[in-house]
Amino acid sequence: MNKGMFIGIDVGTTSIKAGLFDTAGRQLESYNARYPTQRNGEGWVEQDPDVWVGHIWRAISAFAASRDLSSLSAIGVTSQVNTHVFVDAAENALAPAIVWQDGRCGPEAAELDARIAHKDRIDWWGAPMPVDASHCLSRMKWMADRRPEVWDKTRWVMLPKDYCILKLTGEVVSDPISNIGMVDRNLNYIPALLDLVPGAASKLPPLAAMTEIVGTVTAGRQCGGTPVAASTMDAWASMYGVGVKQPGQAFYLSGTSEVLGIISDKVVPTPGILVFPKVGDMTVHAGPTQSGGASILWYCNMFDTTPEDMARLVEGLDFADPCPIFLPH
Repeated sequence: MNKGMFIGIDVGTTSIKAGLFDTAGRQLESYNARYPTQRNGEGWVEQDPDVWVGHIWRAISAFAASRDLSSLSAIGVTSQVNTHVFVDAAENALAPAIVWQDGRCGPEAAELDARIAHKDRIDWWGAPMPVDASHCLSRMKWMADRRPEVWDKTRWVMLPKDYCILKLTGEVVSDPISNIGMVDRNLNYIPALLDLVPGAASKLPPLAAMTEIVGTVTAGRQCGGTPVAASTMDAWASMYGVGVKQPGQAFYLSGTSEVLGIISDKVVPTPGILVFPKVGDMTVHAGPTQSGGASILWYCNMFDTTPEDMARLVEGLDFADPCPIFLPH
């Protein structure tokens, strides 16, 4: 019997990835499945949150079919963030998830952003971060103004991992780091910010540290009783995954989008750079982009090819010759 196994799950922008690991970090089993994203010409980008949950249960079932999971120690779920699910009191999604790439809330974001003083941004976040179309408050205002029938039924506004944890355990919880732009440098929600959208504060999940066990898998389900951690956003999980964990270290993450970051106590307020609240002795500065691997998939879909075939196209290419330059914006 395998002692002390763990399941890690990532609800990504384009697919779900899950792994079963032993205490030495060896991957024993894996699960990977893509899911659809709906887009329209108005900048809407949506996913079905229950598709994420379905894949999680399929991953757990697949692991149970090939391994004895009686010694499973815990489950952790990371996910894309600035993707939001509006959930009713019966724990059901009221609408498709609004994905982080969705730009529909631009007018609402501009209105909210104009109401925040520069000094408040520095006091709250340590940097002049804007409220943009992917900000949770922009999504809340859009729903309150344009879909009041959904807003009125909304009990919780949740990130993907938190919705999945809810479906696994029945517990409502989030973590501060995943709520970048909603929490201050002390890892607390910002009342003065939330007051900009009446009712917003009451619809946010309580916060717990990313390492905290927040519940157990519902009894009667596969792996019932297994502890589940609050976990955190995909970028922070990836940062730990590449071994970055102390001041002076830097990282580059390549996924659906690209993220450059560094850990440093020195804060230089810079537009476009996110400064995360300090956790332990780590102050993370990150420069996320909107497109990375997504651009590769766009090309492959456009020209009916695969990433592997695309890579072979550039083998031996002389870049001294004129060649196309791709700008994803």
